[in-house]
Amino acid sequence: MTVDGLFNVFSLLQDHAERSPRRLALAQATGRDKAGRFVYATRTYGQLQADIEGLTRGLRAIGITKGSKTLVLVKPDLNLPVIVFSLFKIGAVPVIIDPAMGLTRLLACIRKVEPDAVIALPLIHALRPFLGDVFRTVKTFISNGSAWMPATHRLAHLRHASEGDAHTEPTLGTDLAAIFFTSGSTGTPKGVEVRHRNLGAQIAHFGALFPVDPQDVELAAFPVATLIGPCLGQTSVIPDMGSLHPGRCNPHNLVQTIEDFGITSGFASPIVWERLSRHCVAQGVRLSTIKRAFSGGAPIPYTMLARLAHLLPHGVMVTPYGATEVTPISSIDAREIERDTAALSASGHGTCVGRVVPGLTVKIIEIDAQRLPHWQDVTLLPDGVIGEIVVRGALVSQAYHNDPENTALAKIQADDGDQLDPFWHRTGDAGYFDAQGRLWCCGRIKHIVHADGQRYFSVPAEEILNAELEVWRSALVEVQVNGQAQLCMVVEFYPEHLAGIHAARIQAFKDKLHGFGFPVRHVLTYPHAFPVDRRHNSKIERHILARWAQLQLDKGVPS
Repeated sequence: MTVDGLFNVFSLLQDHAERSPRRLALAQATGRDKAGRFVYATRTYGQLQADIEGLTRGLRAIGITKGSKTLVLVKPDLNLPVIVFSLFKIGAVPVIIDPAMGLTRLLACIRKVEPDAVIALPLIHALRPFLGDVFRTVKTFISNGSAWMPATHRLAHLRHASEGDAHTEPTLGTDLAAIFFTSGSTGTPKGVEVRHRNLGAQIAHFGALFPVDPQDVELAAFPVATLIGPCLGQTSVIPDMGSLHPGRCNPHNLVQTIEDFGITSGFASPIVWERLSRHCVAQGVRLSTIKRAFSGGAPIPYTMLARLAHLLPHGVMVTPYGATEVTPISSIDAREIERDTAALSASGHGTCVGRVVPGLTVKIIEIDAQRLPHWQDVTLLPDGVIGEIVVRGALVSQAYHNDPENTALAKIQADDGDQLDPFWHRTGDAGYFDAQGRLWCCGRIKHIVHADGQRYFSVPAEEILNAELEVWRSALVEVQVNGQAQLCMVVEFYPEHLAGIHAARIQAFKDKLHGFGFPVRHVLTYPHAFPVDRRHNSKIERHILARWAQLQLDKGVPS
């Protein structure tokens, strides 16, 4: 790949399709046979390439060309990689927005991005007459349903086009490849502009960090895995999750698919691994074929890592750290966590996210809520001092689409004149480097709380409690008592331990937090599952918990 010359990310998939056309690329559970076992739809690399070429011809025939921003709102099934790679091949720009963010936010994102075309579920098209000017810029509508709809093309018809142009558009590495919207868990969702070179570098990093064996088969329980896997030449299996909501996934389904394919690696959000691992412990199941388990979206508690270590006798959990704007930034595996960092996390040091991947530069700068237009405006911090994590390199997105205000807040102009990587990205995460050169995360800057004139970071305090046997999740929030800011820890306990949580145990939690420098005055038991982001089902919505905690204290609930 020549990052400053011609490069189209589709070429990565194409290379594997031409070398190994008979290799299985994708499989998806589509139903069950009479014996109750899953039945799978499959695509070899050769079939996948043929599907992509057919859809490429169909899309070009209806006017989708290089640069066409195309909103993709479909289920994460076998159609998704065909659609996205066809758009890459054309040089069009897929726009990926998670509908789980809620209708109001979804519509605001669509207005912001101003798409030229829409490929969506029939329900989205049925709602078009009731959505005002949301689709005012759209010239081409495509439904992935089978029913005829007015002024709408059918995806199934387009993908079987036998005539027309299927060539790969010559794109530069610096050309816009896609727009991926953030989850908006700490603010308004933003459209991250990703260049072909960004995606190429991302794939190269994953391939170098986690080399793929020709026999590897991945459990793609996270939609992005179906886009990464084909570029690495591996087989990706889409399981029947039993629910579109990761927090309600059916772990029995996942176990069956792992057994059916002899899954060797898996990519899922933390809540999926939590549900799967607890199910396996309860049923006495071990996942002996898995060599690597990947997770992302939120830190994984050590209790889960320890549970998975028992369930994966020949494997290890790997937790890359990153964001929609740059992934991966760093990586660490469960063995290093168990050996070196778990005890430190349990004593208030935060979460170790490992060593920075090759090719990226990461610095820690003084936390500042204001814009920092130029690198000369920042104050660099030494190792061991918590500040904002900033990143630069080929993996880093340079802008938010049609959003100059948020772009200006998140980007810092470098001072060396590099035209390929001209900006430092402000992650919005607080963290520091330790003496061994490992990066530690201390939570979102927006989650900093205050008491007695001091500031406190969320993750270091939460990891102290998360190390306790009874605790599933915790959240440090700020409350007001008699006009003074105080610290409160809201806790979600494992159901089987809830009966054993009494006043003395709560006091022990407070004493432990005080011992590590966190003057937490209140510990409250949350009566339900924590509110979390809808994409990963793992990022805690702390502002909701803060309001709830304040209400409890105002009512005089013992804490």
